[in-house]
Amino acid sequence: MNQRIWLIALFFALIPEAAFAQDARRSDPCAAMPDGGKAKDFLNFEQFDKELRGALTKQDPVALAFLVSFPLRVNDSGGSISLNDPAALKTHFQEVFTPAVRQQILGDKNEDPVCDVEGLMYGRGVIWVESSGRGYAVSSVNRDAVPPFKTNNWEGETVRYVCQTQTHRIVIDTVAHGELRYRSWNKPRSVTDLPDLQVGKGEGTFEGTNVCAIPIYTFKNGGTEYRVEGGLGCFSYADGPPKEATGRIDVTVPGKPATGSWCY
Repeated sequence: MNQRIWLIALFFALIPEAAFAQDARRSDPCAAMPDGGKAKDFLNFEQFDKELRGALTKQDPVALAFLVSFPLRVNDSGGSISLNDPAALKTHFQEVFTPAVRQQILGDKNEDPVCDVEGLMYGRGVIWVESSGRGYAVSSVNRDAVPPFKTNNWEGETVRYVCQTQTHRIVIDTVAHGELRYRSWNKPRSVTDLPDLQVGKGEGTFEGTNVCAIPIYTFKNGGTEYRVEGGLGCFSYADGPPKEATGRIDVTVPGKPATGSWCY
């Protein structure tokens, strides 16, 4: 009898500890809170989530400005833009946080948020949230991550990426029927002139996941391959890209070492 009573007492004694651990994960799933979560100026995840839902329900861009990390990256099939300040967020609020985007966010209760190296997401990645010593904040919006969930494609005539190296100006665009095209001008020639090199029928894909995903464009001209990274992704090591770099180009010629340059 005494052993049974002891086991029952131990069970109930462990409940508060388990509940505390669950509450701690809920309030700070990314384990980012300084001083063991006691910092008074830290907006923990529960507070952030409550204010985010309130701001979106009321469609209040001013309230949302306190929950965003600027510049806010906005992605869709047409490319990426940045909202650099609260004024831009207010001006473009309805374009970025569309009814479909708001529905995805508000419909995800996020009762057991999971954080990884990229932060945590709502829905199928319609927004990504990062954490720091200043709290939780929306870092990116993916407008296409809403039903019916578009697949990546390169349709439409549009500019995909521009790259400027020390010696070249490079444009990646799509022409009729979504064909990817590579054009390059040797400096100091103007891009209003005919290009020094033009290669069509390129291949486009994405590498990385979520907010770290970047478009990769590959073109082949005879035996030479041009590989253009239209972004930087997420660097987790110290030897990252130079300041102000936006991507990279690597050129491979048969029988020679590959050469590469950062894009600006």
